[in-house]
Amino acid sequence: MTAVKITQVQHQQRRPRPFLDLAGFFLFFGISGVDQGREERMRRRFEAETFTHRVTAHVAPALPPGRYRLEGLPDEVARRPWVVERAGLAVATLSDDSWAAFQTWQRGGQLGVRAVPAPES
Repeated sequence: MTAVKITQVQHQQRRPRPFLDLAGFFLFFGISGVDQGREERMRRRFEAETFTHRVTAHVAPALPPGRYRLEGLPDEVARRPWVVERAGLAVATLSDDSWAAFQTWQRGGQLGVRAVPAPES
């Protein structure tokens, strides 16, 4: 458990790509089969449509690369893993509610959190 301080936050709203499901087209022409990767595609689609806010937080001191859970953030935000790829930059994707909770927390002035390594999922 490492105590870090969030020094700067950058926000980018992602637009999900349009989803094209051709299953009905193939079914109309009598082509059927087992869709091998459907569950994984649907999970990725759900995440892309739900977690549209990409948040990059600069943390000090810099954390080594890995996945972290930042304790001290609101519960909606702390549930999502924060990924550190480059030293000092933690990135997470948040939902609309999580982004609003994060902004409220940020305005409160308490920018100190505890970084706990998160298990790989």
